[in-house]
Formats: sequence, C-alpha cells, structure tokens
Amino acid sequence: MSEGNGSASLDVRGTRRALQNARGKQKIELIHSAPDPERLVHALPAQDLYLALVDVGPDDAAELVAMASPEQFRHFVDMSAWRGADEGLRAHEVLRWLRLAREGGTSDEQFREQLWSLDIELLALVLRRELRVHDLTEEEPPPPQNPGMAFYTPDRRFLLEFAGAAEFASARQLIEDLYAQDPFGAGRLIESIRWEVPTELEESARRWRDGRLRDAGVPGFDEAISFYARPAQGSRAERLEPAATQALTAPSRPLLEEALELLSGDELERAEEGVLYAANSALVANRVSLDDDDEVREQLAQARATLSLGLELLSGADPRRAAAILAGTPIRSVFQAAMGEAYRLQARARRIAASARLPQAQSTTVLDEPLESVVQALLRQRPAFHEPGQRRPRAFGSRADLARAEALLDEAEATVALLSALGLSPAELGPKAEEAGLGPAVVKAGAALRALLESRLRNEPFSLRGVREEPEEKQAGFDEKLAELLAGAVHDDAGRRAADRLRSPQR
Repeated sequence: MSEGNGSASLDVRGTRRALQNARGKQKIELIHSAPDPERLVHALPAQDLYLALVDVGPDDAAELVAMASPEQFRHFVDMSAWRGADEGLRAHEVLRWLRLAREGGTSDEQFREQLWSLDIELLALVLRRELRVHDLTEEEPPPPQNPGMAFYTPDRRFLLEFAGAAEFASARQLIEDLYAQDPFGAGRLIESIRWEVPTELEESARRWRDGRLRDAGVPGFDEAISFYARPAQGSRAERLEPAATQALTAPSRPLLEEALELLSGDELERAEEGVLYAANSALVANRVSLDDDDEVREQLAQARATLSLGLELLSGADPRRAAAILAGTPIRSVFQAAMGEAYRLQARARRIAASARLPQAQSTTVLDEPLESVVQALLRQRPAFHEPGQRRPRAFGSRADLARAEALLDEAEATVALLSALGLSPAELGPKAEEAGLGPAVVKAGAALRALLESRLRNEPFSLRGVREEPEEKQAGFDEKLAELLAGAVHDDAGRRAADRLRSPQR
C-alpha cells in the first residue's frame, strides 16, 4: 500500500474487498496492519465500517469505534439504535456506542466530537428516559428518593435523579461529557428535557436518521421489500442460456466475485455500491436485528448468493457478460431474476406438499428426509434450498442449486405417485393414522410402505399400528416382496430414485 516515492497511500477498494472476505477479528488485524489505520478507517464508507464492526462484535473493537469520524460514529448509532417503525429509540444502544468510543480512544477531544455529532433530539430522548430534572433556579427540590442515584450538574443549576441503576454510570458520564465540551449547550439540552414532548422528540430524531440512511444507501422498508417482488412477466426470455456443451456444475467461485474482479474505475464503484444496496435491502426487508451478529452475517451472505444466481441466469454464466450486467443493470433486477426462480420452485413445492399431506395435517407431509426439509424450506416466505446433509437452508446461489432442488422435487413428486399406486395415498393413509392413534408427523412414506409389506406377509389387514415401534427382524420374503411391489410402480428415473430411498426403513 505505497506509492513509488515510498509515502503511505490508501488502497480503499482493496481494503473493502479484503474486509468482505475476512472473518471476525481478521478484520481488525487487516485495518491495524495498514500504515495509517485511522486514516484508512476515515476513508471507508460508513456502512462498510459498520458491517465490519458487527462481524467482529463492537465490544471487541472499541479501538475501531474510537477511530471513526463523527459522521461514521453517527451512522453506527443510526443503524443500531432504532429497531423498527413501530418501536422507539433503544437508549441503551446509544449509551453502548458512547461507552465504546470513550473506552477505545486516547483523545477526549475526538470522543466529544463523536458525542456532539449526534442529533440534539436523540440525546434529549436518551436522557429524558433516564432521569428526572429539578431546576434549582426555579424550585426547591424535594429530597431525592435515592441519594445514591442523584447528583448536581457541574454548573450547580440542576439536580438530576436517575430512574434506574442499570444505566446510571453511563448516563452520568454522558452528562459530564456534554458539560466538558459545551457547558451552555449541555444546560440547554437538560432544560429542554423538562418541556419537550417525547413523541415530538422521537419523530424529529427518526426523521433526521431516516434521511441520512437513505443518503448512505440504506433503503426504507417499502423500497427494501421490493427486492423480493416477483420479476416482471416475460423477463425470463431475456436470460441467456449457457452453451450446450457447458456442464451444469456448481461454480468453484461465486459469479458475483468473478464479475467484480473484471471491473475497474467508475464501473467497479457503481457495482460495489449496488451490491451494498442489495445487502442493506436484505437486512431491512427481513427485519434483521442489527445487534445480532450471526444473523447479520448470514443475511449478507444470502444476499450475495442471490446476486450470484441472478448474474448467472442473466449472463448464461459468462463472467464477462456478468460483469457488464453488474455495471449497467439495476441491481434490483439482478436480485429479482434469482428470486423469480426461487418462487417458481416454491409454487411447485406447494403443489407437492398439498398432495403429500394427510387430510388432518397442517404443514408436515409424508415425505421422508431429506425431501421433507427440501419442500419445507421452499415453502418459507423467502424460499430457500435445504441441501441434503446440511443443517440449515440457504439462499440459492447457482443454477446447479436450482437443478439439484428440481431433481429433489421430481423425486418428491414421484414418491407421492408411487404411494398412490400402492394404495398408500395420503388420503388413504389419513384414516389409518387416526385408527392407530398416530399424528401426521409420525406417518412417513418409508414407514407406511414397511407396514403395508408386513401386513401382507402376515396375511393381515393393512394397519399403521406398528409404525411407532422399532423395526423387528425382517420377515422371510420381505426384500423380494418389496422389490416386486416397487418394480411395478416405477416408470422413470425420478421413480427409481424414490424407490431407492423407500427401500431403507425410515424411522
């Protein structure tokens, strides 16, 4: 990170890319390794720095908080101190960021600049919720209810009584910091606490905050939710198909990363701003709590995966075409292209689930794992791919993911058809489950098929009464009878895969 003359220079774009790829405390090390860490911090977009702090955990990065410019610090508070339109200010979050800035810094002056960067309405709102004010120039205050929770301001004009012990130290320190920087301004602030209407303070503070976030590329909820709207009808025709010889395999790297690496200059800057806007939209639309580090990380990764899939669909998986699309196409269109495919699979999953439920079931189906999890993940408000063998669903990130999910849905559909051919359709299994006293979640395809075979081998009427029990030793002729039953009901590759899965006892 140096120029030819040896003077320290900043590679802000390189640092932004490195921060995206780093994890946890690696981000701190990356910034501290720069020739001038504070100068680098000030050069980073406020949202990039905030997301880095969330990934690290702000409590473990007080030095970076203290290095932030007043504008960056205000952005941290803007992002974390308000949870939603129907919730008010979280005063403890404001006090938390102030504590970190004070503890991590070495300059009182720098901290006080950060403090006074906050809107006066915000500070008034924080203090109003924490204390009761007595103006000593106008009244003889009553004795404090709890002397240990009261103190005089440095100018001896006010006696302040704090409402609760939890934030007493932080709130008192805030008063002292305000007086140290601007005694007159601090006095006016405390005076306003007595008379300002809380709802007006909150409305004003929120209005200032919302305007700044829009300027920083953080959308309002209505704009953010539009990323998840279904794409305009007919947009599928605009997609480029890959060459016939191109194998549909999972890419070794997300196409988004490849596309960004092919851009430079203004095109790269526009593309990075678009990617950040899409990520912010995902956080807002999914109402992610910004103090939940793990959830923020997951949502950001999901948004980037969705963009990669959108680029792959629109470019035919050609990195150069993907780069051109990223630089010249509205980022929402790229995102929606991917969501359109997810919604298409969701519609199919709904039809399969409806055909695979017992009449008395609300959501669970007769499908065995992993098919059940695949279908349920697609039925979410934001359809996702629960890849077999993985603990949690994730966003679709490539056409290979779509193809894999499609194949699993083929198998799920074939399983329902196979059961129906054997007289084990969900409509027929429903009454049998009630006779056996079984809930819908217990009755699965593999167990039902085993119960059918065991009943036939014993020459008994079909019953599900033994489904809860551990399977006994197979009866003589079980495997042969099973192969005979399945062979007559299987007619295609999806049916063969469904039959293979049903051959194993599902418990």
